[in-house]
Amino acid sequence: MKAKNKLWEWCLRLEHHLCPDFCGVVDRRRVIAFVLLSLIEILIIPYHFILFYIMDAWIGFSYNVAHTIVLALLLYLVLARKVVFKNGISMLYILVFVKLAVDCMLCLRYGAKQDNLSVMSNIFIMFILAITAQSQLLNKISIGFTIALLPVVAVAISHTQFYVLLFSGKAILVGFLMIFYVWLYNMDHVITKKLRQPNQLREEEKKALNMLADLKENEKDMAVNLMSRLRPEQQQNILKRAAEQLKSSEQSKKAWDLVCIDLTNSERQICQMVLEGKSLKEICIELNKSESNITSQRSHIRKKLNMDRKDDLKRELEKRFYEARYNVESSCNNKKG
Repeated sequence: MKAKNKLWEWCLRLEHHLCPDFCGVVDRRRVIAFVLLSLIEILIIPYHFILFYIMDAWIGFSYNVAHTIVLALLLYLVLARKVVFKNGISMLYILVFVKLAVDCMLCLRYGAKQDNLSVMSNIFIMFILAITAQSQLLNKISIGFTIALLPVVAVAISHTQFYVLLFSGKAILVGFLMIFYVWLYNMDHVITKKLRQPNQLREEEKKALNMLADLKENEKDMAVNLMSRLRPEQQQNILKRAAEQLKSSEQSKKAWDLVCIDLTNSERQICQMVLEGKSLKEICIELNKSESNITSQRSHIRKKLNMDRKDDLKRELEKRFYEARYNVESSCNNKKG
């Protein structure tokens, strides 16, 4: 148990180091991927050195030396925070993907027939990298990997025996389908569009709820009378929906406070307007401030939230709000459990 707690504390320290200002669900996934991918590479590199030395494959040995130097430099840049962590994990993905692609080409060009198994294994890992990158919202990296996989797969197929293709072809097809699936899974407007949620309020219940909302504070008897006219299941449904709405509003407020914890009141107002889709000019008019002032405050917001200049502010705020909302809901559920 102590070892488990120490490991967790170490992971949190690393997470705070790599993401000092903010760490949501996606950021944590990226930190975990960075640690595991780095460890895998550190373990695999000595194995490749021994393998290339035994096989007297000096081209592969030389390439492995170059890969090791680049990996060491990249890990230094990330751990020393010389680059934004999102860019660092992206470069690590690219480095590993390129290494696998080159290894495939070397095996097909200089290897024996049995090296086809190694090529297919590399392609399988490349699919995993593309899917993992997509799950961490590294969309450009995933799209690049998917496009790069096409020529690699085509060359591999042209050098592979027919009977081997019969067994490995389905894995390649499933790989492309899984990338597409994760891409769809991350598109909220597709996943949530026209969902048929259970326990929706019926028209009669909506009218009763609207009437209750319009009643004044001194009209409690009318409220009791109105509720008594409804069937017990209708009363329960209204009360349940009202309680869920109150809970949802409270959780949204807590989530927004988490996202904006280090922001000033003025910066919070700007974030709220950005989420509402208001332009720079509209924000200036509503807050009665100059464009240079708002632009400066937006820059401070990006810095406090550890955002890259290229990141879309509205999209990042939406993403972080939903991540915070998820964490708040999970925390509430854990307390109940």
